[in-house]
Amino acid sequence: MSDKKVDRLVQMVNQIALNMQANGDENTVGDQVAQHLEKFWSPPMKNLITEQSSYADVGLTTIAQIAIENLLIIQDAKRA
Repeated sequence: MSDKKVDRLVQMVNQIALNMQANGDENTVGDQVAQHLEKFWSPPMKNLITEQSSYADVGLTTIAQIAIENLLIIQDAKRA
């Protein structure tokens, strides 16, 4: 997929994480962001962001990285 699309998704998830940052520690906020992504993002958006091989290399913040890892767990649980 397009690097522009990935960049835009990274920007979006980083912004969501920043907006929720005051809600608690990194793990709590990461979980909240993951739940937000699961609820509001389309499947293609979720698939594209979770397919990135190295989250830090695409520019995700620490909280955003935790959120994507948690999103993967949520998606795996739904498939089981």
